[in-house]
Amino acid sequence: MDYLPYIIILGVAIVIGALVLESAVAKRKKLKIYRLSDSVVNLSCGMMERVFDFFLSVLILFGFHFIWANYAPYQIPTNLGTWLIALVIFDCIAYWFHRLSHEINFLWAAHIVHHQSEELNLTTVFRASFFAVIFRAFFFVWMALAGFDAFTIATCSLTLGLFQLFTHSRVIGKLGVFEKFLTTPSHHRVHHARNDKYMDHNYSHIFIVWDRIFGTFITESEEPDYGITTGFESANAYNAAFAYWRNLFTRASRTKKISDKIKVFTKGPAWTPDDVPHLPNEYKTDERGERIHHKMPVGFELGAYVLLNVAITFGAFVSLMLLYKVKLDDLTGLSSMSEAQETLANLFFTPQVLALVGVILISIFAHARMLEQTKSSVFIDAFRLIAVGALIFVAFNSTPYSIWLTPLTFSLCGLMFLWLIKLGIQRTLKIS
Repeated sequence: MDYLPYIIILGVAIVIGALVLESAVAKRKKLKIYRLSDSVVNLSCGMMERVFDFFLSVLILFGFHFIWANYAPYQIPTNLGTWLIALVIFDCIAYWFHRLSHEINFLWAAHIVHHQSEELNLTTVFRASFFAVIFRAFFFVWMALAGFDAFTIATCSLTLGLFQLFTHSRVIGKLGVFEKFLTTPSHHRVHHARNDKYMDHNYSHIFIVWDRIFGTFITESEEPDYGITTGFESANAYNAAFAYWRNLFTRASRTKKISDKIKVFTKGPAWTPDDVPHLPNEYKTDERGERIHHKMPVGFELGAYVLLNVAITFGAFVSLMLLYKVKLDDLTGLSSMSEAQETLANLFFTPQVLALVGVILISIFAHARMLEQTKSSVFIDAFRLIAVGALIFVAFNSTPYSIWLTPLTFSLCGLMFLWLIKLGIQRTLKIS
């Protein structure tokens, strides 16, 4: 029996339940921890990263299995004891991957996405760059070479990811004795800080002992200011993913020395060539020169429209995940990289998968434009609605789902189109 669909549905239910619970607790504590534009960017980045991983994960897991089967000096048996050992090793590697991602610019270019938000809540967990999927594989492939199989590595990764739902919270205080050996929300709040005294600390994911051992631990004495020191003010997930890469390539192109062009990517974020200054900060300041907390005002009706459409896009994303039919058992029967690539093509490059990917990627861009209320946002979102209807109709017309999916899609797109026209008219009247 294929349990994957049930696992995905259960995971979605747990995430939604956690978000509702955190919102309720925050409201009770009179904390404003969610802003629509910020949460939409977080979720959009997460969907982009998972869509990319959707295609790459088969090759990565096959690569891990191939190395384990052919090059590991000893194949470690899989049981609870060896899995726990693997989790500790995985967490230690994750510490160093995380730490180096703050100390080396080309790694930071992928990881900075996770730190751009000036808020901290459970949606921040999903704010990740798809570039990190590639970099991450090079760090954890050594576990396969050491003898841990792909199942163990994958489940350790899943465990670490689930634990992040616990640590990215502002509503959970200090946890007594657990602060000594586990990474708690208090520890991880420090890691997301832009305050000078907190920066470059608390890299651990599950066990905080790594920070204590390697000298990067600090306790939370007051709640931090969140975000990156240079600021980031955009609702566009694509901009979030590529902003720092543009920064690096811009400075590399301006410096004269070849060695400095390379160092722009291999040095830390604080370094820049002598002949090229850092690019200007993005944040705004008040009359006293103090940084203004980034906010993107969105009216109630526009916010409701965007939120509902993001929910529809998330539905397309969940549907894409439900089409994921590869099991680890399938990978063990493959004998070459060409077979893995063929499996990838047969399972993923189908009209249904490609249509859902198109819907998700187009929608992420359009949602951002609506939140930023650009001049062309209404036209872009109109194109999105037409594209969604067309892609779903063409891709699913020959499937059993079409009997209900086509009318549902056309109905939703039609209603959203009418609502969009109303928003466009309201904006025109407001401008005039």
